[in-house]
Amino acid sequence: MRKLLMVLAVLASVVAATVSPAKAVTGNYQEDFDHPYVVLIAFYSVDTGDFMWRCSGSLLNPTTVLTAGHCTDQSEGATYAIVWAEQDAGAAYDPVTDTPAPSGYPYTCNPEAGPCSESSAIVEYGYGGAVYLQGDNKDVGLVFLQDPIEVSEYAQLPSPNFADTLSTGTPVTFSGYGVSSEPHVTSFRERLEATGFLINNHNKTTAGYNLLVSNNPGAGRGGTCFGDSGGPLLYGDTDIVLAVTSFGTNGNCAGTGYYYRVDQPDVLVWIAESIARYA
Repeated sequence: MRKLLMVLAVLASVVAATVSPAKAVTGNYQEDFDHPYVVLIAFYSVDTGDFMWRCSGSLLNPTTVLTAGHCTDQSEGATYAIVWAEQDAGAAYDPVTDTPAPSGYPYTCNPEAGPCSESSAIVEYGYGGAVYLQGDNKDVGLVFLQDPIEVSEYAQLPSPNFADTLSTGTPVTFSGYGVSSEPHVTSFRERLEATGFLINNHNKTTAGYNLLVSNNPGAGRGGTCFGDSGGPLLYGDTDIVLAVTSFGTNGNCAGTGYYYRVDQPDVLVWIAESIARYA
């Protein structure tokens, strides 16, 4: 969430915003060993080699990662990515010997540190470089991998319009590699998970494109924060991805968050067509 809305990608330098992309799992979180398909993605400029930002994503199959459109925004220079699939991805790298990049991530994949792959293609659904509270910002993207990443299970896509059948209070699970904002802003670079609940799936601020979900840490729950952008919003304790983490309206990652729906029929068709072309 940029400018007024908070986009939750973690940039090369953190910039405060009122509305911005989603961040790391925060509140009452725990280390996530339950979702091996949730991955960390570091984006770079293929022209300069500069680190751009980091996001989270979900492996749909060994060579396809589902993430947010603002993460794959090539107009901002994100033309190359490295993907890690381990709970402490990135954190295991020695900043002196293995990680010379200013970003804190290596320039190349190091399989000895855990499952990883470089990107073969990055595609977007049509993200327009802005966040909309009352419209379709097409905030979904895909990263295709040069080398397959084999995990014990993969994320599942929902049936068309599945979220329309859900009611307020439906349990959801967050997973991602973002920062924690409680009590201090801390970058774990670890896969964390937390639970929350659905507030609304179709009102004037979601417009049928987003899900509005609680990010409050009360009653043992949690939410998303910077770096969690693109990570999955899972239906209950299943592997079904209802939406990808998109943006929030609170700079401290509290209150509510918005998650771009992947159960939209046109989105599901675009994902299938892209997989047929690039995977």
